[in-house]
Amino acid sequence: MKKNILKNEKFKFLWFLIHGIIFLTLITFFLCGTKFKINTNLFDILPNTNSSKLVSKADSVLSSKTSRMFVVLVKANSFENAKSGATKFVNLLNENESENLFENISFDMSQNSMEQITNYFFENRFFLLGEQTINSLQTAEGKDEIIGESLLNIYSGLLPVENLDDDPFLLSEFGLQDSLQKILDTGTAMNVHDGVLCAFVDDVCYCLVRGVLTLEGASITNKKSGVKKIYECANIVQEQNNSSNDVDKIEFIFSGVPFHSYESSSSAQKEIMIISIVSILLIVILCLLIFKNLLPVVCSVAAITMSALFAFASVLVVFKQIHILTFVFGTTLIGTCLDYSVHFFVRWKGDKNLQSGQEIRKYLFKGLTLSLVSTEICYLLLMFAPFLLLRQIAVFSFAGILSSYLTVICLLPKLKLPIQKREFAFLQKFPQNKNSNFVFKNAKKIILCSLVFVVAIFVALLWNDFKIENNLKSYYSMNGELLQHEIESNKVLNSGSSGWYFIVKGKSQDELLKNENEFCKKLDEYILKQNSSDMTYNAVSKFIPPKERQQKSYDAVKKLLPDLEEQFFLLGFDDTDQKVLSQKFIHTYENAKDNFVNIESNIPQFLKEAISTLWIGKVDDEYFSVVMPMHFGDFEFCKTLASQFDNVFFMNKMADVGNELNELTKLCLTFLAFSFVAMIVVLKFFNSWKKVLKILFVPIVTVATTLVVLTLAKIPIGFFSITGIILVFGLSIDYIIYSVEHKEKLNALAILLSFLSSALSFGALVCSSFAPVFMFGFAVFVGLVTAVGCTMLIGE
Repeated sequence: MKKNILKNEKFKFLWFLIHGIIFLTLITFFLCGTKFKINTNLFDILPNTNSSKLVSKADSVLSSKTSRMFVVLVKANSFENAKSGATKFVNLLNENESENLFENISFDMSQNSMEQITNYFFENRFFLLGEQTINSLQTAEGKDEIIGESLLNIYSGLLPVENLDDDPFLLSEFGLQDSLQKILDTGTAMNVHDGVLCAFVDDVCYCLVRGVLTLEGASITNKKSGVKKIYECANIVQEQNNSSNDVDKIEFIFSGVPFHSYESSSSAQKEIMIISIVSILLIVILCLLIFKNLLPVVCSVAAITMSALFAFASVLVVFKQIHILTFVFGTTLIGTCLDYSVHFFVRWKGDKNLQSGQEIRKYLFKGLTLSLVSTEICYLLLMFAPFLLLRQIAVFSFAGILSSYLTVICLLPKLKLPIQKREFAFLQKFPQNKNSNFVFKNAKKIILCSLVFVVAIFVALLWNDFKIENNLKSYYSMNGELLQHEIESNKVLNSGSSGWYFIVKGKSQDELLKNENEFCKKLDEYILKQNSSDMTYNAVSKFIPPKERQQKSYDAVKKLLPDLEEQFFLLGFDDTDQKVLSQKFIHTYENAKDNFVNIESNIPQFLKEAISTLWIGKVDDEYFSVVMPMHFGDFEFCKTLASQFDNVFFMNKMADVGNELNELTKLCLTFLAFSFVAMIVVLKFFNSWKKVLKILFVPIVTVATTLVVLTLAKIPIGFFSITGIILVFGLSIDYIIYSVEHKEKLNALAILLSFLSSALSFGALVCSSFAPVFMFGFAVFVGLVTAVGCTMLIGE
């Protein structure tokens, strides 16, 4: 039956059927309006970090916001020049708004902004009194102090008095000053000067420009990206201002995730191009040297290209997006997919006993199929990992390798065999005779036993050093100009973020604010106890109090009602106006009874910006916000305090992601164990136990050797290293399967060429500047060298 299948002229339609399904599905999705995305944000590769799915979902929303927020400091010796440069910069950013690159850009707080702020606090003057003002109004002495302070401010002439008819006690001013003080208390060194936020450090002025990129603006795959435009506009301003040697020169300091993501993504894309081009060129040169014929090269490159396109389409069909790192890891397909073509063309070129492509297919079918199954089992298991990037890589590789296999089995047999020179002349230089073969076999056994002995010794010595470790800091490190910018920015802003934060939840907006406010009281007690002037925190409830607090403010204002007429008298109003204005104030007060401020109120821009990074909003059926501690050094206190509240969750992103990657690494090892068991079952179905044990010996030694070399090289045995080892496990089985299936010199040549093509593509990853890619490439390269060495030693 198999013979008939392999000779079937319609066998090629299997290739068109499988490829057609994927490409037609992709086209159908596109025509139906599905939007596909290439994700370039390297921070999106991080797994979720909380056991609660809902909290994890809220944290993802927060990460999406913070990963698009940026800060630009415009630096000059004088305030005037810094402000002028910042104004030109913001004007340039706001040009061509149709580009849809920025959600908002914040800089100028003057004119309309200040009017909006004043109106907001005036309209909500009964509900936004600070805690200290509320407490003062509870006693006669405190109330008199508040009244006296309002009169002093009015008669000093320093504050506007156009609303005295409706606000004789300057309640709006008390609320405004309280909110401004809270902003200053958050630790920032910025102050409002001439309508803009700025700071003076070492006699140098820094003007602050803040903003948020849109999802489109955060992507660097577009022709225009937000970060690219920021750089372009900054360069224009600098060129215009700094053209003369005598002027006060302007500098720009860039801070925020988008800049790091842009630089890393740009670097990753360049590396993809370089690695792919170099790998293909080296493999093409190798194939030309070996085959001395252009047809194998053209067909192999075409097969690789089709495999990559098929893999790309498959990922888009399954996930509707593909991450840029999937491409980086996907470049390894260049070597892996070439394996099947190499085995075909070695027979096509050098096996005179096979007289047609169909005979070559029949001869190789079992070995190639077992190789496919062994590799695909590893990737198939990885598809179930709870990590999007890993699943994408698994689907990409699974589809690409399947496409390459189908191309060799279904299409290449249609090629005509070369008429002349069906041989590899250099193989004739390796004659075999029984005596030399006997000596060679003994030498191979001695080398193999020595290798196993040395590896076993190292495994025993390094056993305690085999530890799963995923340190997020080692995966990405700032350097160069961006590092200097972050250092200077932190010095100026004095943000004091430790990387820890709290996520608070509630069933409604008000319950959330109430839960947050209760938690913040404990933080206030701790800060007071520590007597630290630097220690502080930022929270939504600082600026938008829960209804319970607003009600206290409203009730406190009632204490002032008996003093209305006297206050108007002291302000110089006549008797008639005193009574009329007092009644008007009381009427306004009573009508405002239920007009509480909430997050959806007409909040001024500066407050929106103050809470923009803190308010997560509704996720499913609950609401979430963030409390951000600053200059907190007691990790254990923060963690313990959060555990005392049912609705507060302590988040330590770096540690949590590291722990999650540790769990994923353990899961990958479990997948590896399952792969091993699955391979025993598959191999036993086709082979004797002797062959099965010989085949399984190679991946065991390969994995052990790779772990030893990684440990000796001080490379962490982490998620990306283990992912590489899983791939090596599959590839090492491929080599030994080819070896036990066919034992002549042509097969050894095919295995060697397969190794070289894979080693070139994976070895190129070792040149990557991105640590996860380097770890992956290094692990695979070491494993490949070990696997092919063991295969050559254990073969007949």
